[in-house]
Amino acid sequence: MNLSPRQLKIFVSLAHSLNFSQTADAFCVTQPTMSKLIREIEEEVGARLFERTTRSVQLTPEGDALLEVATRVSNAFEQGITELEEVARNHAQRLSVAALPTLAAMLLPPLVRKLREQTPNAFIRVHDVFTDTALDLLRTRQADLALTGLDVIHKDLAYEEILQERFVLLSRREDARPGGLDAWSVPALDALPLIAMPQGTGTRRVVETAFLKKGVAFRPVMELRNLNAIGKFVKAGCGHSLLPLSGAELILDETLAITPLRGAPERTLGIATRREAGLPALAEAMIVAVREAAWVRQARPEAPDLHVPRTSQSCEKLN
Repeated sequence: MNLSPRQLKIFVSLAHSLNFSQTADAFCVTQPTMSKLIREIEEEVGARLFERTTRSVQLTPEGDALLEVATRVSNAFEQGITELEEVARNHAQRLSVAALPTLAAMLLPPLVRKLREQTPNAFIRVHDVFTDTALDLLRTRQADLALTGLDVIHKDLAYEEILQERFVLLSRREDARPGGLDAWSVPALDALPLIAMPQGTGTRRVVETAFLKKGVAFRPVMELRNLNAIGKFVKAGCGHSLLPLSGAELILDETLAITPLRGAPERTLGIATRREAGLPALAEAMIVAVREAAWVRQARPEAPDLHVPRTSQSCEKLN
C-alpha cells in the first residue's frame, strides 16, 4: 500500500466530517476532485471506505477499521514534521514565539527589530494568541517560547514571571470615574454596564474570580474577543471595560480614559518554555530582551500599576 500523508489526512478528515463539500473546502479542491481523490484512496486500499447516497455519507466497516490506524499514522507524521522543524530552528536562524496579543503589540515589535538588526538573516514568527492556544503551540513544538498569563501553571512547562499588572477601568473620557470610583469595589463595578473578554480567556478568569470572591456573579452586558472592538464599543457609550493596564493602553486614544483602581486584582505575565527542550540561541536572546523590556516598562513614571518580580524564578505550582 502506498498512501501519501495527504491522502491519509483527506481520509481522516472526511471520516470525521462525513461531508464531501466541507472536506473539499478544507483541502482547497472542488467536490468532484474530492470524490476522485477518495476513489483513488479506495483503489489503493483495495476496499470501499465510504457508503454514499444522495442524502448521506457513512463509513463502511472497512473504513471504520482503517480510521484508527490512519489517524495514528497521520498524527505521527505531523508530529515528526513538527519535530524536524524544531530541529531546523535550533540549527538555523529561526524563532517562533507565541504571545498574548497585548504582549505581542506592546513588547515585541522593538525587540524583533533589534534581533533582526543583530541577526539579519533571522526568520521570526509571532503567533498573537490567547494563553490556552499559546501553550498548545508550545507543547506541539510550533513555538519555542510563549509569553502568556500565568493564571494556570502546568508541570510539564517551565515558567519565569516577568511582570505583574493591575486591572483598570477603561471608559469614555466623559464617563471616566463613574460615581467618583477610584478603588476596586465589586458592588460599584457590578452596577456598571461592563464589556468583557469572552469566557475562557485569562483576562475574563481574573475578573470573574475577583467578583466571585465577593459572592457576586460577573455578568457583562457584552462579550468581545478583540481589544480594538472593545475600544470601539466603549467609545460608542455602550459601557466600560475592566482590562489589564497593557490592554487598556493598547487601545487608548484621546476619546478614552483609564481609571486606576486601588486594590484591583493583578494578572501575572511570564515566559513559558518546555521543560525537556533546550532553547535555540535566538530564543535565549529573545528571553533576555523580554526581561529587559519588562524592567523598562515597569520603570516608567506613569506606570504605578506595573511591577516586576525582584527575582526571576520559575514557578513550581502544579495545575
